[in-house]
Amino acid sequence: MRDLREWIHRLLATLRPDRRDLDLQEELRLHMELAADDARRQGENPRDAARLARMKVGGASQAMDALRDQRGLLWLDDLARDASHALRALRRSPGFTLITLLTLALGIGANTAIFSIVNGVILRPLGYPKPEQLMYLTTRWANDGPGDWFAAPEYLEFREINRSFSAVGAYGAGEVNLMAGDRPWRVRAAVVDAPLLGALGIKPSQGRLFTDSETEQVTPAQPVPVPGSPSAIVILSYELWQSALGGRPIVGQTVDVNGERREVIGIMPPGADLMDQRPEIWLPLGLDEADRRDRGSHSLYLIGRLKDGVTAQSAQSELDALMQNWSERVGLSPKDHVFRPLTKDAGHVIAMKGLQERILGDAGRSIWVLQVGVGLVLLIVCANLANLLLARAEARRHELAMRAALGASRGRLLRQFITEGVLLSFSGGLLGLWIAALGVEALIHAYPTSLPRTNEVTIDVPVLLFAFTVSMLTGVLFGLAPASRRRVTDLVTTLKEAGDRRTGSTSRHHVRRALVIAEVALAVMLVIGAGLLVRTVYNLASVDAGFEPSRLVTFLTTLPQPSAARKQMYQRLLDDLRAIPGVQAATAVWGLPPDRPANFNNTEYDGDTPLSGGRERPQYQIVDYDQFVMSDYFETMGIPIVDGRGFQRTDAGPDTTVVVVNETLAKRFWPGLNPIGRRLRRCCGDRMPWLTVIGMARDVKQGGVDHDVGTEYYIFAEQQRNPPQTMNLVLRTTLPPAALSQTIERVVRNVDPTVPIVRLRDMDTVFADSIRRPRLLAQLLGMFAGLALLLAAIGTYGVVSYMVTERRREIGIRMALGAGRSRVLAQVMKQGLTLTSIGVVVGVTGAVWLNWLIASLLFGVEPTDEATMVAVIATITIVATIACGLPAFRASRLDPNVVLRTN
Repeated sequence: MRDLREWIHRLLATLRPDRRDLDLQEELRLHMELAADDARRQGENPRDAARLARMKVGGASQAMDALRDQRGLLWLDDLARDASHALRALRRSPGFTLITLLTLALGIGANTAIFSIVNGVILRPLGYPKPEQLMYLTTRWANDGPGDWFAAPEYLEFREINRSFSAVGAYGAGEVNLMAGDRPWRVRAAVVDAPLLGALGIKPSQGRLFTDSETEQVTPAQPVPVPGSPSAIVILSYELWQSALGGRPIVGQTVDVNGERREVIGIMPPGADLMDQRPEIWLPLGLDEADRRDRGSHSLYLIGRLKDGVTAQSAQSELDALMQNWSERVGLSPKDHVFRPLTKDAGHVIAMKGLQERILGDAGRSIWVLQVGVGLVLLIVCANLANLLLARAEARRHELAMRAALGASRGRLLRQFITEGVLLSFSGGLLGLWIAALGVEALIHAYPTSLPRTNEVTIDVPVLLFAFTVSMLTGVLFGLAPASRRRVTDLVTTLKEAGDRRTGSTSRHHVRRALVIAEVALAVMLVIGAGLLVRTVYNLASVDAGFEPSRLVTFLTTLPQPSAARKQMYQRLLDDLRAIPGVQAATAVWGLPPDRPANFNNTEYDGDTPLSGGRERPQYQIVDYDQFVMSDYFETMGIPIVDGRGFQRTDAGPDTTVVVVNETLAKRFWPGLNPIGRRLRRCCGDRMPWLTVIGMARDVKQGGVDHDVGTEYYIFAEQQRNPPQTMNLVLRTTLPPAALSQTIERVVRNVDPTVPIVRLRDMDTVFADSIRRPRLLAQLLGMFAGLALLLAAIGTYGVVSYMVTERRREIGIRMALGAGRSRVLAQVMKQGLTLTSIGVVVGVTGAVWLNWLIASLLFGVEPTDEATMVAVIATITIVATIACGLPAFRASRLDPNVVLRTN
């Protein structure tokens, strides 16, 4: 303990040199007084005693240094002196210091901002207890890709027979209307059962959660429960409770959800989430008896928690074993749509994936590409600043040589350079943190849904540690650059070269040129990657989605009324919208193209093998999308009918059951045959009617403009007894959304004042949202590429300008001997463009090797696209020509008489 106190005392003394020196002076004075007292006791007079005391102690400066060595931490004392000297040196060069700080702030700030995304989205565990045990369960069909959903009987069977999971729960997702005061809100809803909440381990901040009995009641299993549900209860998110209800006591009271009064039984904790959907309201899931028997209707998402000690590999092995004899375990026939191993043309299995991996999806590669891109920018920053420090070291070579002559070792001088670099980098890092915080906030505000888990992106402790580490490493990296000068401590050579830069060492030229080549190469790699992504966004925006998006305005609304009244209200709403001046047509559609989730419905259809009596044998296939539309849909959207006809108002009769299919479905179900007059029905069982195909519509992109068109059929909502509650209204109009907003709001309120208008926008905005992630990636990487290009141009300009300054006398002599200005201009340009050419070659080679990172992110363009390569090379060449041309022009305008007289 005594040693620790002494070490702390030394540390504090080192950190406070003024107080330390006072203490040392007092200690030295006491030593001298004691020595003088000893001399007086030995018979010396006071004057001689004082003189002998001074002689015994030694010189004051030497004695003070000896005491410092005894009492201080030498390495920390040296560091303090280095830092003090570095601060004085930087204050003497405010221009250099400002440029360096701004450059570092941009480089470190950009890296910190992107790392905060990496940390929040990829590295940080989900906010549940033991999140690594949570698994997302899906179904897969042969030849049809993932179906994602479970049928209710499959879920209940799996929950009973599996042995790897301690809890398995189901949920659905959607949106509901909420009345808070006199204002209608459209809020995100999660429909869950009690086992799911148990699997997630969520605890309420107020009240309680659903019980097993409440979520097992007989209620319709829809993403949004209809009015009349026996379990009229609800749980609110903490955020909705604060924003819509003002944080007032609400547990035990009722709120209006889709026109139904529901009792609030609890408040979720802050930040409670489900599959990154950020639900604002939690509703109980229930399954009626028909749902419990229907194996063909897949509508449930499943999440399970592994038992302690059970690995994902062992759980997957159990799943594989269950698939082998599922029908025997549940007492059904293999023909009853039960799980069975996949074969080439048949099979239905359960697949499993970690919950965090599922949430991240394919966004991980995009984020890592951004981190690599911004890392290249930081390397260019280091190369640029290393060049600046080399030039600064050259300007200070007399000072460094004198310090070496006075006893400073090469390591001591190198430490001084590193100290200056770290001070600059640390200061730039602090400024970069501020830039990163602003950048992250702006990014999340501009692209709130482009990346998963953006609500968890923040500047936290790991991000601060990352920024500190990057700052220190950057400072050391470019602080080492002056160490390449081998003659920095040669006093004799330096004095001989006084005022003459022509005799300087060629090693520094090689280092500075190598740094410029590296800058250009890194910039080329980054600009090529950005160019490919820009081409991708352009190609995505140019995709023919199968309909005419211009002059379309859309908004979403939910009518919670009973089925018969809902159909009439939607028809009334469409009639009123069509009467608005400037509106040419109006319709309603359940799923809005071009980017909506697939349905993956098992569909029965007339096969091509006839039965006795001429009737064709039914067959089954998974249909990617089913679509509910109202009258004038194809006309309003501009979707051509390729064969047959579209829906008419007369098709809304009670005995009319017709359907329109797309081209892809017709080719897959009835290859080479005319689909008109054929039949299909949604699976499964006799309760679903057969629908007769009356038309074949052109293929429309539904699952994203970068995905292939799936199979799709259109159902006329006006012929349904229970049309969807939520529909997207689409207007073809000559007016922008802003001009229509008040009129649309008035029309909707006339139909139902409790219904909010959600996401009023034009179809161009819908298209932009469908490619928001590629657009975000291209824009950010484009910004980084522009910064890299600017830094490379500055570096090239600095080196060429420095070479011109060094060779002023040589250029003056050449011009005095008859060299023309154009020849001088060409020679200087040749030197600069040679460096650029080498950098371009290295950069293109590196880009070809590195572009495998973004190959999966490209659309309509190859990683080695020649047009992009040529465009980037031309751009780099033009920028380099400008950067080299300015000092070259200045060199060609030198006056030989002035140059020779002053050198």
